[in-house]
Amino acid sequence: MKVDNSGKPITPSGVKPGTTRLPAKADATETSGKPRTDNVELTSTSLRMQALEGALNKQPTVDSARVAEIRQAISEGRFKINADVIADKLVASVKELLAKRED
Repeated sequence: MKVDNSGKPITPSGVKPGTTRLPAKADATETSGKPRTDNVELTSTSLRMQALEGALNKQPTVDSARVAEIRQAISEGRFKINADVIADKLVASVKELLAKRED
């Protein structure tokens, strides 16, 4: 690859030779004299989603009472593990993940 050392400046398209910057776009305040304002309207569905999100954020991520109950059952030897149920749920989970991947 050869480097061009001709000394000519490279000008982007749309720029007149001799200028050093692209022309600035006019700001909305320059043309109308008033500051530009933006309006946002939230639908009732969006407001409902925000309320639900706030309610979910207040919920604990772990049910401490259930964890304590299971811990107690394990320590007393009452907790039974059903390997067939666990295997079935794992297979169903993998099928669901593969189905989402195909979409």
